[in-house]
Amino acid sequence: MFSCASKKIATAKRTITQVIGEGPVDSAVVAEVLTSQAEIMEEQAEERQPTIALVAHENMNGMMRHFVEIHRQQLKVFQLVGTATTCNMLRELGLEPLGETKSGPLGGDQEVGAMICQGNLQAVFFFRDPLSSHANIADIEALCRLADCYQVYQCTNYRSASAVLSFMFKRHLKRVGGG
Repeated sequence: MFSCASKKIATAKRTITQVIGEGPVDSAVVAEVLTSQAEIMEEQAEERQPTIALVAHENMNGMMRHFVEIHRQQLKVFQLVGTATTCNMLRELGLEPLGETKSGPLGGDQEVGAMICQGNLQAVFFFRDPLSSHANIADIEALCRLADCYQVYQCTNYRSASAVLSFMFKRHLKRVGGG
């Protein structure tokens, strides 16, 4: 299904794992591996409909709702996943998510991280509350680290999510011949 890109991504995943497992990390090797991973993700984006994870801290749910209302037409062309709260909101707004995770503190951040590792996510729009402390900060940091390792789009605020969604939507139109 994923042709040569999936073979390349499997190789890159092994390489990332090997580099991290080798002990002291040579920054030049890491940069090369991450650049290769980014190229693979770009190729993969041309081959299938991307999946976006939508996640928001409790105090950011209103902002996520506003984001979805404004960008509903663009979001319709992507597969969407998110926490139960976000997925309920998506359904209220006429979008049908592909799947949902638990709340972040109950393992949801780790579930999203697993989707990244499995190559099932191309973007994470995680509207984090920058003014509150979070009991699961280690999980949040791990999720962000995985997004960096696997070169997945990672947006933590409204404006960056709007910009990345716009880019992904234009790429989608080009892929299907409408732009």
